[in-house]
Amino acid sequence: MGEARNEQDARLEITRAQGRASVDFNERSGRFRWTVVLDGGKSSHGWADTESDAWWHVKEAVNRPFRGTHLRAPRGLWTREP
Repeated sequence: MGEARNEQDARLEITRAQGRASVDFNERSGRFRWTVVLDGGKSSHGWADTESDAWWHVKEAVNRPFRGTHLRAPRGLWTREP
């Protein structure tokens, strides 16, 4: 594997090398179908018009945070300045 520019590109390369991400051209629809199978059995898939767009969607799916990891600040901490 080559050198990745950042951690997101490294994750994409690892996923691609392990065969858990694919982009295939569907002749019938004339579009690219992308599929990603992540750890834990979660999968994502969709359609794109170009191959580069399909790999962009794969990269977004691989680097998407798991649900419940979004942290919010507690409510009611804002006060008006005197």
